[in-house]
Amino acid sequence: MKQRGFSLVMAIFLIVVLGGIAVLVGRVSTMQHHSSALDEEGAMAYQAARTGIEWGVYQAIQNTSCAALSQFTLPLTVPMTATTPQSTVNYTVTVACALTPWTEGATAFNVYQITATGANAGVGNYRVERRLTATVSK
Repeated sequence: MKQRGFSLVMAIFLIVVLGGIAVLVGRVSTMQHHSSALDEEGAMAYQAARTGIEWGVYQAIQNTSCAALSQFTLPLTVPMTATTPQSTVNYTVTVACALTPWTEGATAFNVYQITATGANAGVGNYRVERRLTATVSK
């Protein structure tokens, strides 16, 4: 008795297995791309929050000003390369300041607690946000 069609079953099996592997490689590649993009967005949000801290410290120390809440937008320009066109990504920076008068002995001074939050515009399904806090006195 001669068996026929066994090689056809084996070929279909191999096509299904190789197709599954190709889909898996594609998904892993896509996930790595999204992860890398979120890493970059996180770094930019962190720098936006640092900008907010520096602005708040300047306002507190130089201008003796402590606004309860300030908000501004930073236009960050991404440099143009051969593969990516120049684009502008806006980050919103929210700066909150809390003033606490403090007396130590005969010396009175102000303690400022500054909290800055840098967040992207939520492009696509992802919103990235970083928050930093600094305490300074004068």
